[in-house]
Amino acid sequence: MAIDVVANMKGRVGKQNRGLGDDVQPWSGRQGDLVTLPFGKYYQAVMDGMVYWATTPDGGVAPGTDSASTTQAVSLYNANGTGVNLVVIRTSIAYVSGTLGAGELMYTVNTNPAAAAVTGTAMTRTNAKLGVGAGAATPLYSATVPAAPTLLGPAYTLDASLASTVSFLGVYKDDIDGQIIVQPGTSFNMAADAAAGSTPLIMIGIVWIEVPV
Repeated sequence: MAIDVVANMKGRVGKQNRGLGDDVQPWSGRQGDLVTLPFGKYYQAVMDGMVYWATTPDGGVAPGTDSASTTQAVSLYNANGTGVNLVVIRTSIAYVSGTLGAGELMYTVNTNPAAAAVTGTAMTRTNAKLGVGAGAATPLYSATVPAAPTLLGPAYTLDASLASTVSFLGVYKDDIDGQIIVQPGTSFNMAADAAAGSTPLIMIGIVWIEVPV
């Protein structure tokens, strides 16, 4: 005999305050609807202290001119031995100053776990659950990767413009939403294929989740 699981499922209307390991009932709305993401899709990961933000300094970073080179604007490096995978969920960029060179900002990756470490200047990283300490990842800007990276795909278009004509109307964001996972020993990077411009500087941000391997 077939059992209608949905029809026989019972939920509880209103919030619950349960501890780890407790049995729970699904959260239902007043119309019998099942509430699954009441505070946003990353709420539970943030509550568990697993989500991290990092950004380049407010003075900006040069986007670069050749994404296939070993010099990268930023790198989210996951050193060997961290014990976590880095699940990339968002990147963002914003104009700072200078004359931008036309081109694109690329996603690149280093996939060899046995390669040498990525080096560069540390980016400030902050746990999304404010007050929790820093995580295991090593976010860097003006980074040097150990070998020419693999080009993953274009992320943003850079227009040739200067401060008086810049086409950036706000912060540009790309919701990667877990489509890139950085395993220990590998890195996720960003660098431009663009004309040199004149002292172009942009800010770059990355958001990721740290999940035990």
